[in-house]
Amino acid sequence: MRIIYIDILLFLNFYITYFLIAGTCCFLHRHADLSRKILGGLAGALSSLAIFLPELPILLSLLQKLFFSSLIVLLSLGFGGIKSFLKSSLAFFIINCVYAGIMLALWLFSAPMGMVYNNGVSYFELPIWIIILSTAAAYLILRTVRYILDSKTELNQKYSVEIITDKGKAVLTAFPDSGNKLTDFFTGLPIIFCSTEKCLEICPASISDILTGESPESSNLSGIRVIPCFTVSGNTAAFCFKPKKIIIKNGETKKEVSALIGFTKSGLNSDEFDAVFNPNIL
Repeated sequence: MRIIYIDILLFLNFYITYFLIAGTCCFLHRHADLSRKILGGLAGALSSLAIFLPELPILLSLLQKLFFSSLIVLLSLGFGGIKSFLKSSLAFFIINCVYAGIMLALWLFSAPMGMVYNNGVSYFELPIWIIILSTAAAYLILRTVRYILDSKTELNQKYSVEIITDKGKAVLTAFPDSGNKLTDFFTGLPIIFCSTEKCLEICPASISDILTGESPESSNLSGIRVIPCFTVSGNTAAFCFKPKKIIIKNGETKKEVSALIGFTKSGLNSDEFDAVFNPNIL
């Protein structure tokens, strides 16, 4: 009987889950703070205890892995709406299944170093430097592939952002800026910074009050995200909300995206465009 050391099991699956989250973020162009990745990694480590259960039927094992995959995504990337959550969960689940398939193949054909595989969880003992180097190499490959795909994105084309809320619709001239990497900590959603003047009529009243300086201390901030950020003017705060729909257009091509609309008191200070977005959200 193979002896399984719980500390090695938990560490190994925490480490692997952490980089599965990083790989998911890479391919979905999502951002997760370090603390959220660690939280997701801890959930992944906890799920590895399923290796001690009796072998589950395939369907039950699949449902168990789907549950923990969704939990890990929720903890690490946030909810961000049902569409965004399902997309993130599916991507993480697929990446996880590919990894589990590789581990199963290794167990069936070679069983390296007394490897144990049960209920979609693998356990093996390797020198820590091998684990670190192999994981880092795999992540570097992922980043390289993503960089090659992103390099095809045209940054010199004209874009427009259509924002739809309960109050109406605003259409803004948009500039793609890969330097805009700000995301909301809780939802993981990217932020599209917009001109105050073009959006006052469609944004929540509390944001209008704050940006125009009318009784900001009495504004109701329910549903509003206040996120610290850094601009060319220095440290400031971004006041953000999630509209009903955001559509980014480029000629005849258009795409609905999940993001927050953000404003700062200093504004964009540009006569050429009314919004700035990270092209990776496309």
